[in-house]
Amino acid sequence: MYNNVEALISEVKSQLSKYDDAGLIDDTSLYRDITLGLRRFGNDIAVLQEKVLFVKDGMTQLPKSFFSLYGAYLCNPKGFHTKGEFAQDNLVNSVMYRERTIETKKWSDCDASCENITENVVRENLYYNGQPYGAFVYENPTLLTLGKTFLKQNCHRDCRNKVIKDNPNEIVIHNFTMQANFNEGYVYIQYYGLPEDEDGNIEIPDTPNGHLETYLEYFLKRRLTERLMGNNDTVGLQNLYQVYSQQENISLRNASTEIKMTNLKPRTFKRMQSLNRLESLQYEINL
Repeated sequence: MYNNVEALISEVKSQLSKYDDAGLIDDTSLYRDITLGLRRFGNDIAVLQEKVLFVKDGMTQLPKSFFSLYGAYLCNPKGFHTKGEFAQDNLVNSVMYRERTIETKKWSDCDASCENITENVVRENLYYNGQPYGAFVYENPTLLTLGKTFLKQNCHRDCRNKVIKDNPNEIVIHNFTMQANFNEGYVYIQYYGLPEDEDGNIEIPDTPNGHLETYLEYFLKRRLTERLMGNNDTVGLQNLYQVYSQQENISLRNASTEIKMTNLKPRTFKRMQSLNRLESLQYEINL
């Protein structure tokens, strides 16, 4: 079985090394194919995850692994916790900057210690030797209302927000973007998404008989041969394409059956410690 996405891509490229040596294989396309292949299994392969998002100008981007929403809460930043010491007001301003990474700006609306510094410097204040060393604390979590245009497929069957009707703060999800009817705020989400490794990259879960890895291998090779033939980059791939398509269909059925009967455990995915973390809303830094 393959250890990760990179190993699977390397295996596919080695089997089609002639085309790889000619520079005809694009790693980015293969990575996207793996993501598409995993999404085919829906919630059967998704795992429960969590993240705090910063809404600015009424919108924020969802994690790339997002599949369906389980819960979304509007909450307030209370402070920052590190090395057993709790700082409140003096670090709240720094918290407000952590999601603003689109461009570098100078800020001077906090205390004298951070006057005229850039966002990148504020970000560094949250790390020790390049590693996160503390935890943000949020308070007053409130379940958000789902907007009228919220697509059903973006909501898990057990989504907690389904029962909320009286909160004037609403959200909708379109194409990996969360849109809100409020301008700014922190939204803590619990969501089902594709498994990820510790660096936030899509990871391939283990299955007892390896049918998932087999399916993804043939799926990648079939998609790759389609692109090569479509771009007239090579000839003589028609026979291989037929073989890959047949094997893909067989392995898809095997993988689907295996996944439904298996409690998937991604290799390096850190599962949520508890669904009751809303009591403190204290999360490890994850910028």
